[in-house]
Amino acid sequence: METILNPQEVGKGIADFGFLIMAGTCYLVFSFTLFVFFIKWFVRIINNIINKQQQVLEEILEMEQKQIHLLEDVQVRIKQIA
Repeated sequence: METILNPQEVGKGIADFGFLIMAGTCYLVFSFTLFVFFIKWFVRIINNIINKQQQVLEEILEMEQKQIHLLEDVQVRIKQIA
């Protein structure tokens, strides 16, 4: 029965597990960084799409208001003639 562990085996175990912990930590940090990067990238794409749609809707609203004013002018002129 050997209850005392060999110091070389203990050192090797600590070194192996230390590398495993460091590699796992690096993987988690790298994964989290990529996750944050892709989420920000995706949000930026969605925001650009929403902004472009908002601009198009504002242009449509402006054109509609111009058309309403034009039709009001036409209505006034027709009433003046009749």
